[in-house]
Amino acid sequence: MHQLSKQWERLSHPRITEEENQLVAEIWKKTARDNRNNITRTAAYWAFFERHPEVHWALLAHIVSRNGGWNMTDLRGSVIPRLLPTASIHPLFLFLERANALIFHDAYPQLLLYEQSKQMKKPLFHLLPCFSVSSFMKPFWEYFFETKNSPIITVALIINEQQYIQKRVIENKFFQERVLETMPFIAEQWLGFNNVLIPYKAGRHIRLAGTTVRDFADVHHRIHIGKTLYSILFFQKPLAKRACQFASQTAHTGSRADFWPQLFSPEKTDPFRIYSPRLEAVWPNIPHPFSDRRDWFTDQTIIKMMETIPVIKEKDMTTSYMHHMQTLKIAASAIP
Repeated sequence: MHQLSKQWERLSHPRITEEENQLVAEIWKKTARDNRNNITRTAAYWAFFERHPEVHWALLAHIVSRNGGWNMTDLRGSVIPRLLPTASIHPLFLFLERANALIFHDAYPQLLLYEQSKQMKKPLFHLLPCFSVSSFMKPFWEYFFETKNSPIITVALIINEQQYIQKRVIENKFFQERVLETMPFIAEQWLGFNNVLIPYKAGRHIRLAGTTVRDFADVHHRIHIGKTLYSILFFQKPLAKRACQFASQTAHTGSRADFWPQLFSPEKTDPFRIYSPRLEAVWPNIPHPFSDRRDWFTDQTIIKMMETIPVIKEKDMTTSYMHHMQTLKIAASAIP
């Protein structure tokens, strides 16, 4: 880390060529195209990971984005709306959608710039300021381009994206008042919004690994959760392979029927299964402003968080999640 620290002292906004200007415009165009909604973002992360499997963060982002989509459609399904006040539904959706969109807006240009660097066989990370990417990231991308050290760039991106949404979403006054300080968000531990599930193939069945977020408002806890998911996925190679099998064979629709069609249905008329709609059937595309260009990286002590990744054994959540959903279904059906 000491080797990288000197590079932060030399960062400045670049002078760029006409060719580089066109490249920046093209990356912005692709980012806007794929940032339409949770479905397009999730697909873009997976497509990128397939092209560049050394960028482990892209698979992590794909899985977390799937979870974001499931949480969004839960708000229009047959269970959660019966357990939450109606006035809470839309702010919760906006909270999930805003975080999902902001992370994509910040991270996807970085991924595409890495892709272009590979194609042109030279680092182009002097262009990161053109996308208002935090100065934190440039030394890590340059180091990764030379070394292909996947854990370093993964942890750097986990830290960067969680810090990026802290002021823009978590500390935003609207979300503080309408989501984070309200009972529905406190009750999320019971409702299950805080489970991050990793579906994976186990023979003919889909099982679930994952972890639980205890304090979403705490940026350091979210960074720890990101590292935990990374450890579960990539430090046990069979799980990453089986999670990729699921991802490659199962397009993300936002419905939980994507992973458990025996329990969930995307059709409201199915009387035997929990209604879990497809996202594009129940939520419109939301236009987002991206005018906040502040750099969160003002204190180099955060770099200490680069030094640890917890070693976590795979936590099987299949049985507990099945029990949890059955409990919620009973609770919802008891409400007149």
